[in-house]
Amino acid sequence: MADPFQNVSDAGQELIDIMVETLENRGADPQMVPVIDAYLDDLTVAPGARIVEIGAGTGPVSRRIADRFPDASVLGVEPSPELVAEADKRVGGRANLAFAVGSGDRLAEVDGGIDIAVQHTVLSHVPDPAVLVAEAARVLKPGGRLVICDADFSKQSAGAFEDDPLQACFDLFRKTFVTDAFLAAKLPRLIADAGLTLDIFRVANRLTLTGPGVLGPVRMATKYMLDNGMIGEPLAVALVGEYERRDRDGTLYALTPFVTAISTRPRAT
Repeated sequence: MADPFQNVSDAGQELIDIMVETLENRGADPQMVPVIDAYLDDLTVAPGARIVEIGAGTGPVSRRIADRFPDASVLGVEPSPELVAEADKRVGGRANLAFAVGSGDRLAEVDGGIDIAVQHTVLSHVPDPAVLVAEAARVLKPGGRLVICDADFSKQSAGAFEDDPLQACFDLFRKTFVTDAFLAAKLPRLIADAGLTLDIFRVANRLTLTGPGVLGPVRMATKYMLDNGMIGEPLAVALVGEYERRDRDGTLYALTPFVTAISTRPRAT
């Protein structure tokens, strides 16, 4: 099965609704927000700067960028019209923020027209991440910066004991909803091959002990199993219910490493 995040429009409305909820929950997760804020802290943004988020989804990261840098112009580019429609609903009063339907491998921006490009949890869902990194490098100004932040899905865990059914859900999510679970390890080479200079490379653990932050993978995995006749409705409901029970009881544990790589387009010499 191809990663549904590659073509959201073909996923069907029920799965799109789960995706929307998942993206918004993750963006608001108290363990995810510091990961985003850490790379925003690393950026120097001049008034009038142009920032593009490539693969913006429903826009939680773009909104945070727009709030942090109110004197910059922020554009969220997303290939799914359904997700752009959801992002537009959430713009609020941010006059410096807009969203547009577009593909990360064919950006409408001119060469060297962007100060900062952000690819947040995008590259692990595309078949050829090198193309998107090269395209981001193309639109950056000399001295402009590319921020890549992505999960190391190969090390994601939700198991509290041997053969934990929630871990089975996460494993299935990784196999069916992630294109490259090992993308994080490949980032330094992808950045170098695009002609960018790697400045910062770090890992932060997103530890979820409460809340719906990682309920999305469980819901997507159970829907996949249910739709493919692997389990019945009672078990699908029970698996989601088990996540919710652990959340209520204080026994929820889910760990996802997030890698952040910040690079610069070299200035001409």
